[in-house]
Amino acid sequence: MKRHKGLWEEVVSFENLHAAARKAWRGKRSRRPAAEFYSRFEDEIVSLRAELLSGTYRHGDYHYFQIHDPKERTVAAAPFRDRVVHHALVRVLEPIFEKRFIEDSFACRKGKGTHAALRRAHQFTKAWPFALKCDIARYFPSIDHDILLGQIERVVGDKGVLNLIRTILASHRDATEQEWEPDGDLFSVRERIRGLPIGNLTSQFFANVYLSPLDHFVKHELRVRGYVRYVDDFLLFGKDRAALKQQGRLVHAKVAQLRLSIHPDKYRLLPTPNGVDFVGFVSFPDGRRKLRKGNVRRFERRLSRMKFEAAQGEREWAEVTRSVQSWVAHASHAQSYQLRRTLLSR
Repeated sequence: MKRHKGLWEEVVSFENLHAAARKAWRGKRSRRPAAEFYSRFEDEIVSLRAELLSGTYRHGDYHYFQIHDPKERTVAAAPFRDRVVHHALVRVLEPIFEKRFIEDSFACRKGKGTHAALRRAHQFTKAWPFALKCDIARYFPSIDHDILLGQIERVVGDKGVLNLIRTILASHRDATEQEWEPDGDLFSVRERIRGLPIGNLTSQFFANVYLSPLDHFVKHELRVRGYVRYVDDFLLFGKDRAALKQQGRLVHAKVAQLRLSIHPDKYRLLPTPNGVDFVGFVSFPDGRRKLRKGNVRRFERRLSRMKFEAAQGEREWAEVTRSVQSWVAHASHAQSYQLRRTLLSR
């Protein structure tokens, strides 16, 4: 496999940092950190580039907060200047790794996304009588830094880029494990660090890199024609229950090699005529698609909260309208006209 070198100069170039800053700025213009960065834009870019080139760049502290989407998650918000670095790195690495990703991995990739994943899963639901639904338990907090770096180092041979990746990874950890070296003595212990911060652009990119070996294993070794993955949620389709069960056991073993585990409550073998639940929708072979009930309930709660905040003057009504329009566009990918009409008529 070809290892790419000479990438550092591209990452730290004025042009790349400039474009990365503008991309990080999208949707954040009214927020104070982004506004402050742009008030002295050229000076910030020059300073950031000098730190990267001299090796003095240090990642800032995260701001952690909780969201419920649908379960409680801890999101990490990096300082704005660090987000610029994240974008600069991904802008260079993404085209290299994109060629190595399979076609049916849909998260955080250009031209992909939730609705493209839904359409692909819907095609497979029509074509196959059974589906094996799998979900990685606590995916982002469980990602092993050593394994991830090993995967990246097989493709990237640039010391500056690898050091920057190590700096970003070291900025957050969810857990640390002690492991004895197999060929060492009683005191030969090493640390294994796990976890990527939910919220970083780099985390989304690294998450795709980390499960790429699983994708290739399922497609090229197990030769599963009907396979689709969105982040840590994936489906295997087939015509034979016994064959799918055996493939499921092999997938469990492959996932364990990555120091991950399949969520036991989200591992199910389903007849596709009963509906296949994926990325918030339930697809049926006859062409029907329904919104997952939990998604509808969350939208109702969110809409009620936004309307109350707007009535209290804590939120602009235009923001409520934009949010409703976004959800309506999302819901329209299912047969949901009557549901939307009922909800919005209230």
